[in-house]
Amino acid sequence: MRHRIARHAWQVVVGVALATPSWAGPSQEAHQAALTFDDLGAGRCKALACQVAISSRIVNALKAQGIPAVAFVNEGGLYVHGEVDSRIGILRDWLDAGLELGNHTFSHVGIDSVSLPQYEEDVIRGETVTRMLMAEKDRPLRYFRHTQLRTGPTTEYREGLGTFLRNRGYTVAPVTVDTQDYMFAAVYADAKHRGDVALQGRVLDAYRAYLQENFSFHERLAVEVLGREVKHVILLHVNHLNADLIDELLAMLKERRYAFIPLEGALQDPAYSRPEPTTRKGWSWIQRWILAEGGEARPEPREPPWVTEAVEALRGNAR
Repeated sequence: MRHRIARHAWQVVVGVALATPSWAGPSQEAHQAALTFDDLGAGRCKALACQVAISSRIVNALKAQGIPAVAFVNEGGLYVHGEVDSRIGILRDWLDAGLELGNHTFSHVGIDSVSLPQYEEDVIRGETVTRMLMAEKDRPLRYFRHTQLRTGPTTEYREGLGTFLRNRGYTVAPVTVDTQDYMFAAVYADAKHRGDVALQGRVLDAYRAYLQENFSFHERLAVEVLGREVKHVILLHVNHLNADLIDELLAMLKERRYAFIPLEGALQDPAYSRPEPTTRKGWSWIQRWILAEGGEARPEPREPPWVTEAVEALRGNAR
């Protein structure tokens, strides 16, 4: 019963929000944000049909509402025998919809587990197809997103990688709102695979509540740190959870009075020129600005304990 009530309340919000234009007038807007999606071509869902279904739902929703977005690609997921052209076609669908692609490394390499030259090699391998597809649209490949949002384990590593990326023409895509959606998504994908409808509903309700809390937290934190609104950069992942919830998720953001802007526009906010510390954790950039000034990171909203336990059980079963 609680799940049905929570879902009904969410649907009421969705009904109201879908009537609101994507580019509402200034008097209606409280926030501006760029949407970004990580792990295009990778993720838990490896089958081609699954990747097509997930990607197309997200692309179609963004296109229908005229919302700009950047998807960050892991090209390693493209190279499946007999499926390369079809998998590249998924990337083309994003560009044909007027969206943009960025580089997220070839293999989603962990920055703490490889040397700087090895990480740089994975960046180069990860741009081959994406750069070609962008060139077909007469557009440059311009954005890079670090894996796990970790920019380097040492100052020397971070600065060396930063120089390397700039020399290759990349702008780093920061994140101010990291949703940690992958935790919910792991449990949701397993429940979907097993046909556990009740668990799917439980995950969706928990994720909805978490999103509201998480956005409220980062909105308040930005004002606390900067004394004003920041042009947010939101990180989501290309997965079953966000694909199934994409229309509701966009409606929720509109109800929270977000206007969607291109990543290029968000990065014009002078906040992104603030100093960034060296950290091994993939903090939000707002947290990094706090750390750079000698402060302590704020505890962020997390998934419910039962979700954490379920993810740990899945990881244990995979060993």
